[in-house]
Amino acid sequence: GVDMVHINPQQTADGHYVLMHDHTLNRMTNVGSVFPEGPPGGPTRVQRSGKDYVGDYTLEEIRKLRLLQDGEGNNQAVPTLGEALDIVDGRVLILLGLKSYEVESMAQALAGRETANLLFFELFYSGTDQSKLGDLVDATGVPTAVTLYRTRDASNDLKDIAEQLGPRLKLVMTDSKQLTPEFVSLANELGLHLAVSGWDAREDRALAKEDNPAPWLSVIENGYSAMTDHPRLLLDAMRR
Repeated sequence: GVDMVHINPQQTADGHYVLMHDHTLNRMTNVGSVFPEGPPGGPTRVQRSGKDYVGDYTLEEIRKLRLLQDGEGNNQAVPTLGEALDIVDGRVLILLGLKSYEVESMAQALAGRETANLLFFELFYSGTDQSKLGDLVDATGVPTAVTLYRTRDASNDLKDIAEQLGPRLKLVMTDSKQLTPEFVSLANELGLHLAVSGWDAREDRALAKEDNPAPWLSVIENGYSAMTDHPRLLLDAMRR
């Protein structure tokens, strides 16, 4: 029933991409028991202040790990970006949340794949330079979406990111509190689709804690996309 999923590909030490939300492997995998000293090629875990970063391990090494669920191990390996794209196979849109990447290796990872259902996704902080993201879009032909993260002036930030990325920008996500008439008018003028983020916001809180879908239903009725941490609850409320 979902129309789009958000995943985070992260680059390994040898230039491949695996899915992992965190920059580190400690919270979500059994890396501490598989590699007690840290990555075989160094640096040691002690040198990394007890952390095991995705970028310190090769793909072969990460394939030896298993994911944790509620702190317990299971038999699920860390998926690669390619495996995830094969599973989805064009059935929904995918937001590729960029955290650690290089333009050349990401372009190579997507080479030869159907990319019509992909969007790159980046957090936009006020005043940041998005030239690397623009280079990636140009290298792959995959357009992008951004979220205006902790913005103090959403309209100015929208003008800034639109100026930097131009027609390569297709979707903008923000908190519903930023959806002022000025902001919405500017987005429409720029030809951008708007999405509302429920993360740490009133829509998800009302849905999950109060069993109240009304704030989300209002968002959807106004033509905005809904990005929620509770898709099953929202789908039930939408009767999908």
